[in-house]
Formats: sequence, structure tokens, C-alpha cells
Amino acid sequence: MGNNTKAAIMRLGLKEMVAFSKLLFPSVKDSTFFESCGVADLITTCLGGRNRKVAEAYARYGGKRSFEELEAEMLKGQKLQGVLTAKEVHEVLSTRGWLELFPLFSTVHEISTGHLPPSAIVAFSDNKSSFISITEDQHTVRRLVAVLFEGKGS
Repeated sequence: MGNNTKAAIMRLGLKEMVAFSKLLFPSVKDSTFFESCGVADLITTCLGGRNRKVAEAYARYGGKRSFEELEAEMLKGQKLQGVLTAKEVHEVLSTRGWLELFPLFSTVHEISTGHLPPSAIVAFSDNKSSFISITEDQHTVRRLVAVLFEGKGS
């Protein structure tokens, strides 16, 4: 995977993180995502660290070896966070009926559970998320939040 593809996935990941956070916590400020806990952590996680190391091995083996097996072999007692996070986020998305709004999150979960091959990470971008494309329109976001949380129409 080339650097441009990696950057595109990180950009879409950040957009989904912002959208997910705003749906759950409408008062969250955009500036939060430009702090160390936001984009800096996203870049660090994607470019290094134990989650990336094990995910890279998972992809190298074509998903034929489980994350649990690779974790035990490679991390010597440390634990992965990404697989558990993907599972927990998927549960929230599934429960609230938001899976189609978050194609990257959904794809990551499907890969981490072995339902899709690691190569599927580059194919998710064909599923354009209607929510992601409207996040800049704050009025639309507020309307969507009202519909999702309060059951109100326009």
C-alpha cells in the first residue's frame, strides 16, 4: 500500500472519528481532534506501535493467522487495543443502526473478525458515506442528530 493510500485512509478515519463523536456527543469541539488525543494519536497509531505492528503481520499472512495468535507471539504479554476498540465501536454502530454511515469503521471490524481479507481496507472507499460527506454542513448534522437521538423529523 502506498503512502497516498495510507494518508487517504487516515483522513477518512479522522472524518469518521469526528462524525461518530459528534453523533454521540453533539457539543464536542472540532479543535479537540487537533490535540494530541486526536490527529496526533491517529498518525502515531497508524505509523507505529504495537497495533500497527501486529496488523501489518496479520496483513502479511493474509488474515490466515488470528490477531490473538499474533498478539501472543509478538507482544510478549502486551495487549492489542485496536481489535477490541473495533468490536466495541461496531456494537455501538450496529445497535444504533449506523453501520452504513461509517464504511471504514465497518470494514475495519469485518477485517479484524476475519470476515473480510486485509486487502479490503482499500475497497471501502467505494462505499461513499452519506454522513461523512455532509459533516461540514452543521445544520444537516444537527438535523441528523435530532432524528437519530430524539426521533424528530426535519
